[in-house]
Amino acid sequence: MFNRRSFLKATGTLAAASMLPQLTSANSLFSPFFAKYPPIGLQTYTLQYLFNDKAVDTKSVLQQIAAIGVKELETASGSAEGLYYGHTPKEFAAMVNDLGMKWVGNHFGGLPRKMTTPSTGPQRINLRDNLQQIIDNSAEGGCSWVICASSSEADMDEIKKTTEIFSAAGEKAAQSKMKFAYHNHQSEFTKIDGVSAYEYVLGQTNKDQVFMELDLAWATQAGMDPVAMFKQYPGRFPLWHVKDIDPATGRPCVVGKGKVEFKRIFENSKLSGVQHTFIEQDGAKTIADPAESVKWLKANL
Repeated sequence: MFNRRSFLKATGTLAAASMLPQLTSANSLFSPFFAKYPPIGLQTYTLQYLFNDKAVDTKSVLQQIAAIGVKELETASGSAEGLYYGHTPKEFAAMVNDLGMKWVGNHFGGLPRKMTTPSTGPQRINLRDNLQQIIDNSAEGGCSWVICASSSEADMDEIKKTTEIFSAAGEKAAQSKMKFAYHNHQSEFTKIDGVSAYEYVLGQTNKDQVFMELDLAWATQAGMDPVAMFKQYPGRFPLWHVKDIDPATGRPCVVGKGKVEFKRIFENSKLSGVQHTFIEQDGAKTIADPAESVKWLKANL
């Protein structure tokens, strides 16, 4: 039988040893705690270093995630084992479902960024070149959302191309009874020729087909007010990444340790149209305990 001891023995990593005792003892922290707020799920990129550990199989990591009461998962492409951690979408979905969780959506790239030095490796799957494959894979996995993790918006030409790709993705997702959303970082809010990529995309796309997955930390770091965003574009933010930003370093940190105004944001959540929220810490390579973030939310919302 799988347990924490066998997991730690299998991985032999300091990061796992530091984190897993808190995870396994959390006991359903992720279960809904306020009826007025959507469930809190987990973006697996937070634990990417565990998924990428060759000594641990995918199911073992998923078992650890399920053990803390996570009910909704969002995944990220680009792991060492491929888009779905070495499995087909159907196989990965079966493991998730068997553990009592729901696979809500997966992250993909949009318009590949321009490289000063051409890449010699294979091009990652992206919405520009592989849209139908992405739609088909998402449908096969039973996902309700197709999500663009990042795109290129270096100039207005790229912003316009990205917007066209998003419109096409929104249409194709709708045809397969799914929805499409774009996840922001900071660069989307930089003005180029008087307009930001954020403003252009939301202003030039179908409000019923192109949505945003609002990363609360990166939007805050860019000087944006999430509540003002909700008021300007009500209902366009059905997905959130719930993470904090350290004011000293400008890097993600555990929820409650940074400058994001979570209480005020959650109190205005209905304006955003939020349906799913996910704890995420970008590319964490040390301790990234999602349970600690949920504990803080439970105590302070």
